[in-house]
Amino acid sequence: MNGQAQSSGYHFGYKMLMLALFAGGRPPDWREDAACRGVPPETFVSVQNMAKAKELCAGCPVLAACRADQLAWEKRNSPTRSHPVGVVGGLTGAERRDVHYPPAEPPPPTARLALWLRGTG
Repeated sequence: MNGQAQSSGYHFGYKMLMLALFAGGRPPDWREDAACRGVPPETFVSVQNMAKAKELCAGCPVLAACRADQLAWEKRNSPTRSHPVGVVGGLTGAERRDVHYPPAEPPPPTARLALWLRGTG
């Protein structure tokens, strides 16, 4: 395969990936100002680096935009929403899953149970 065909294939694959990941096929402009720019991706996926990743996100000037974009992307891509991985937008996978699937509220106690618990029933 010649260099031009390889380059063309790479470019096509890159364009498809960008279309899958980002509305409009382009990463959002806020990424230029992200605190994580240039940081190895492993920093945000490794359990050992979770505290470091969250600390980096906490001081990021574009944290709100990053978090909003990630949550919106996960919402559009339901399989990803069920099993989120890594720290993105300052949230761990488990924290993002709780955003999408909040824990169920316990049912309110019945009046009789409430009276019994207070010792008046």
